[in-house]
Amino acid sequence: MSSTDSIKLLICGSGNGAHAFAGIASSHPGTEVRVLSLYQDEAERWSKALETADLEITCHRRDQEPSVIRSKPALITKNPEDAVRGVDIIAFVLPAFAHQVFLEALKPYIEPGVIIVGLPGASGLEFQVRGVLGDKANTCTVMNFETLPWACRLGEFGRKCDVLGTKESISGAMQVGRDAAPKKDPVTTLQSLIGDHPRLKVAGHLIGMTIMCPKYLHPSIMFSQWEGWDGKPVSEPPLFYTGLSELAAEILSSCSDEVLKLGRVVGEKSGVDTSQVTHLYDLIVKFYPQEISDTTSLRSVFRTNAAYQGLKHPMKETADHSFVPDFAHRYLTEDIPYGLVVIRGIAEIVQVDTPTIDKVLLWAQEKVGKEYLVGAKLQGKDVPSTRAPQRYGLTTLDAILGRV
Repeated sequence: MSSTDSIKLLICGSGNGAHAFAGIASSHPGTEVRVLSLYQDEAERWSKALETADLEITCHRRDQEPSVIRSKPALITKNPEDAVRGVDIIAFVLPAFAHQVFLEALKPYIEPGVIIVGLPGASGLEFQVRGVLGDKANTCTVMNFETLPWACRLGEFGRKCDVLGTKESISGAMQVGRDAAPKKDPVTTLQSLIGDHPRLKVAGHLIGMTIMCPKYLHPSIMFSQWEGWDGKPVSEPPLFYTGLSELAAEILSSCSDEVLKLGRVVGEKSGVDTSQVTHLYDLIVKFYPQEISDTTSLRSVFRTNAAYQGLKHPMKETADHSFVPDFAHRYLTEDIPYGLVVIRGIAEIVQVDTPTIDKVLLWAQEKVGKEYLVGAKLQGKDVPSTRAPQRYGLTTLDAILGRV
C-alpha cells in the first residue's frame, strides 16, 4: 500500500471491541490506528502496557487452531485534537450512552470528509450526530452497523483480547455528507480495516438501521421474566436466552412484528429504502448460522444457540446468597433510551401503533425510575436524555430523514 493509499483510523473506546478492532486494523500494512479514551487513566494505562509488549489478539475459529495477531496502534490518547487530526474514519466502538461525550470532544477538530462509523451505533446515531455537530454534520459521512463484527473478550487490558467468534456478515447503512465527499471510499476502506470477515453489507437508508436495532431484545426478555415477580429472592439466576419461555418468545416476536411494520410504513411514506429491517428470527439465524441446532422457531433459535449457553439474567446477590433482578443493568438503562424509546418516537411521528413495545416500555421505565411514555405520547421528563427524534426537535418524517 503506498502512502497515498494509507488509511488513518480513529477508534473511540477502550473495551473489548475497541481492543479487537485496534489489534486487527493495526496489523494491516499502511494503516495508522489511533485510539481515543476519555475515561479515567485508561489511555495512559493502555499506552504503558504497549511499551513492553504488543497488543495480542487471539482469534478462535470452530474446528481450527487459534491464530494470533500481534500489532500496535500508533497512538493511544485522551487528547481529542491529537486523536482526530488528519484521520479518514472515526469508529465508535463503545456503548451508545458514551457517544455524546466523544462527539462533543471531537466536534472542534473534525475535518470535512471524515467518515463516522457506529460499530454498532444503536438507534438514533444519525439524530445525535446532527444534534451535536450541527452544520458540521453535513460534511461528514455517517455509517451505522447493526452489531459488533466480533464476539470478543478482554484478557488483559491493553495487551490481550480473545476474538471468540467472527460474524459471517453484518448489515449497515450510510448517508454521505451533503457538503463534502468522503475522504476514502467508505465501504471498501472499512472492509479492508476489518479484514475478510464479516462481509459488510451496506444498503438502504440510515433510518432502517435505527428502526431495526434489536435493542428491544433485552428489555422484552426481562419484562417476560419479571413482570409478575412477587419481589421474593430466587435461589439462582435464571438463564437469559436459553431459558426463553413461550411468553418471552411471543413478546419478542410481537415487538419484532411492530418494528417490521414501522419499517414498511416509513418506506412507503417517504420512498426511502428500509428493506434491511428484518424480523428478529432472521437476524439471530444470520448472526449464528453455525451455532444454532434447531431453527424451527424464534424460541428454538435462542434455546439451542451454543453462543448463548450459560448466560443468565442480570442479578444482584442478597446477604443470604439468593438473588434478585438487577434492573439497573445496561439491558434496561442503555437499551431503553438508545433503542426502545427511539423506535417508539419514530412510530409516533408516522402514526404506527406499537402496543407490545408500549407495554414493555411502560414496565421498564418504571423499573429504572424514568419517565418517557406518558399516556400514549413520548412526552415524559426524561425524553431529553434519550436519542428519540423528539429530543432533537425532529417531529416530521422529512426532519427525521434529514431532508429539512
